[in-house]
Amino acid sequence: MLFSTFTMEKTLLYYKGGEFLAHKGWHHRRMYHKGDYELILCIKGPIYLQIGDMRYTLNAHEVLIIPPFTTFYGYQDSPGDVDFYWVHFFSQHKEDTLEADEGDLTEQVKANKNTAKKRQIFLPRTFKLDDYEQATILIHQILSIHNELSFIEERDYLVSALLIQLYKSYFNRPDSSEDSSRINNLKEWIRANMSSTLTVAEIADRSHLNPDYLTRLFKHCTGMTTLQYLNHVKIEVAILLLIRTDMSIKQIADNSYFNDPKVFMRRFKSETGLSPTEYRKSYNLIHLNNPHVDPQIPIPKRIADSIDYIPENGDIPE
Repeated sequence: MLFSTFTMEKTLLYYKGGEFLAHKGWHHRRMYHKGDYELILCIKGPIYLQIGDMRYTLNAHEVLIIPPFTTFYGYQDSPGDVDFYWVHFFSQHKEDTLEADEGDLTEQVKANKNTAKKRQIFLPRTFKLDDYEQATILIHQILSIHNELSFIEERDYLVSALLIQLYKSYFNRPDSSEDSSRINNLKEWIRANMSSTLTVAEIADRSHLNPDYLTRLFKHCTGMTTLQYLNHVKIEVAILLLIRTDMSIKQIADNSYFNDPKVFMRRFKSETGLSPTEYRKSYNLIHLNNPHVDPQIPIPKRIADSIDYIPENGDIPE
């Protein structure tokens, strides 16, 4: 299995990004990356991409990382509409691509061998996200920032945080322990059965556990109590509705399982630091493109100054 390394001693450098929408029959045009990585998070697929001599089919909630100095293109038309986020970034270090056994690398990462000193993370070429909501929210935040301060590039830190979150999500997948398996099954059940009236007592009854013991178990496995997790899922739903729909705040409160809009607004601000309206205003300006708009953006000077050599991006070499 192919993995890319990313060294976190310095931030990754945000280059460009957006959300891409296309109708049935679209395929990715042929491109070549001359120094930047591209991360694609599929919202609606499938998307058919060939990187070098390897072919990939990307479906909803799946991530693909395209390495630099690589030719890629769509090898087949998508049968329906497609929707995906795309983020280009540079590393300030010379990174590697390695082929490793997934199980062996997972054991190495969890044992923290040779990674802490280098501050290095690993991500596979492609993988499915179980908790795609968090990644979607982070990407949307990255793409919504426009008023940057002259002395700091917030998006660099957010791109670094995004890859760390993907790394944690991938390597913290459910293990085989009975407690972790039980909690992960319950988390899926909660998401599938979320309602405004769902209670900790109902979840405990579903799992045949004492409510207090369930809360201790939830805290041990997730870092949150059962009630905190319930509220966290509701707020995640609300954030996705805020950034991806035009629903009113009252409609969002109803559809994120809050009976009282005032309670919703109070809990939302407690969790995010912003009111729902402030959050929507802060994160609703992202670059949308389609098959007829695919910008080639000159590499910013701050990136060129940070890396020894980055040729012009975009064009396929002769």
